[in-house]
Amino acid sequence: MILSSKLKRLRNNFLKKCVNFSTTQTQRDWYICGMNATQHLLFVAFGHRDYQNELIWALMSLARAHPEPAFHIHIFSDDTAYLQSQLPLPVTYHVLTSDQLTEAKGPSNYAYRVKIKILQDCLKRYTGSFLYLDTDCLITAPLTPIFEALEKGMVFMDKNEGALKANTGGIARKMKKVLRKQAAFPLPNGELITLSEAFEVWNSGCIGVSNQHLPLLYRAEAFMDALYATYPLFSMEQIAVSEALQREPLAESKNWVHHYWYFKEFRPVIQAFLAHYPVWEDRLEKAPLWDPWQLSAGKRRYKQLGFWGRTFQKISLGYRWKNPEFRP
Repeated sequence: MILSSKLKRLRNNFLKKCVNFSTTQTQRDWYICGMNATQHLLFVAFGHRDYQNELIWALMSLARAHPEPAFHIHIFSDDTAYLQSQLPLPVTYHVLTSDQLTEAKGPSNYAYRVKIKILQDCLKRYTGSFLYLDTDCLITAPLTPIFEALEKGMVFMDKNEGALKANTGGIARKMKKVLRKQAAFPLPNGELITLSEAFEVWNSGCIGVSNQHLPLLYRAEAFMDALYATYPLFSMEQIAVSEALQREPLAESKNWVHHYWYFKEFRPVIQAFLAHYPVWEDRLEKAPLWDPWQLSAGKRRYKQLGFWGRTFQKISLGYRWKNPEFRP
């Protein structure tokens, strides 16, 4: 990434006011003067480069919503060097080693378990309110109202996807099949959690909590492990976090954050965009022209067609939907 001379001067002047703590093998900290040290925004990106590129896109949206964020941004990644080369923002980088990832994934090697373990660790190490976002999230409005609500004891998730019984998607069908065979799941502490098809599932692309909710994250971990041991469905983390956080006043974050989990086809666009626009300021200017919601219109229309409608489209047009191509 290339920084313009103006942006370099602004960043350097900003960092002169900061205390740069020591660099260790696992973490490089930038603690920003004037930052609200009790508000923490968390991202986790490991594995394929697509996740890191999605994270860059997310932080571009953050920079537009918060030109000078007052909260503490944490990035947990196994490739912090790449992210540091791409991001001019003041960030605390936490290096995830292969050993740490193996431990966090647990005995079942469950990748979605990592974010819950990182959230637990942050709640133990820091004080305040914590907002975790998946990498495929866009900040569409200032996050201040979320942090204010978290400080009052609210908890947040992305959105309420409704009861399992009303969901006809493939993942929901698999989960309902699991519950028909086993509805009660014992935890290590002896507690028994029972689910039915009336259970409401929330999307966990956003998780907002505060220190008082650490026991709920431990509960989610134990339940997640029990669920995943029963059937290795990737969404078991979502089920477990939904069950735990619904014990508190739970609100949706969708008015401030857009989670485009439905459109993995956006990844090649991000990759091509970042390669074409290496200057951060150009990226901020041009990125709003590439909206995953608008670009996914063809896919969403196709998904709404019935069996015969989909079949007709595939035969008549020769494709299901056209994926977007980056054209500057």
